[in-house]
Amino acid sequence: MRALSVAGTLLMIGFFSISTAEAACKGTNGRGWGSGGGSGSFTMAAADKVCNISFPGFMNGGKRTPATNVRITRQPKSGKLAVAGKGLVYTPAAGFRGKDTFCTRNTAPGVSGSLSGCVTVTVR
Repeated sequence: MRALSVAGTLLMIGFFSISTAEAACKGTNGRGWGSGGGSGSFTMAAADKVCNISFPGFMNGGKRTPATNVRITRQPKSGKLAVAGKGLVYTPAAGFRGKDTFCTRNTAPGVSGSLSGCVTVTVR
């Protein structure tokens, strides 16, 4: 019984930790990805360590298909970018504060075309 209680507590702590980190990084991928001019903007606090950014998606008949095949066309200058799980993870360099921009070209299996654009992350 105690093991279940401990497991439940750890699960809740993990849930709130993830929620807090995601809530701290706010923004949107914006519009224009289909025409090659996607423009996203996110804001995060330096203390949050990372910014989780969802994949842009193709819309077809009200259904969204995430563009999960990512080619980075412009690396961020003041941080690192990784593809993980449900999107991109931006990690600013230690001590960095300011704006950093990266660009991607995304495709999805079974969907023709690509989505391209840039995302600016402001670290406060």
